[in-house]
Amino acid sequence: MVINTRASALDAMKAKLAKLVGRARLLKLVRAKGLLSLAALAAASAAARALAEPGDFGYAFLALLVFGGIILFIIGLLAVWILLAVWVYRDAKKRGMEATLWLLVVLLTGIIGLIVYLIVRREHPIQQPPPPPPPSLS
Repeated sequence: MVINTRASALDAMKAKLAKLVGRARLLKLVRAKGLLSLAALAAASAAARALAEPGDFGYAFLALLVFGGIILFIIGLLAVWILLAVWVYRDAKKRGMEATLWLLVVLLTGIIGLIVYLIVRREHPIQQPPPPPPPSLS
């Protein structure tokens, strides 16, 4: 009876996944959210299958999924770090500060350099560009 209940629960889960990954839903996700949604949906589907039937493959797949999640997290942190450094460079340039120096400080020291920059930048207002010369009357 326990085996029969597990089999029916597995069949119900497979039916829900088949419904979720239907062709129309899949195309809608790709258009709306891009390729990242498709990858997340595929990973969730494979994880559900691996959890439903844990075996050697299931545990190896889950370990790979966790490792992939950690790698994506690290890549995301690096992207945020680089974007912050670019923002600091542009902001320092607008304020008439040494932009290259602040870029290097933030890249090399991370969040500590960003905090120091945010404290120091208060003393340097954004410099307005000079007004254009008046038109000549000739």
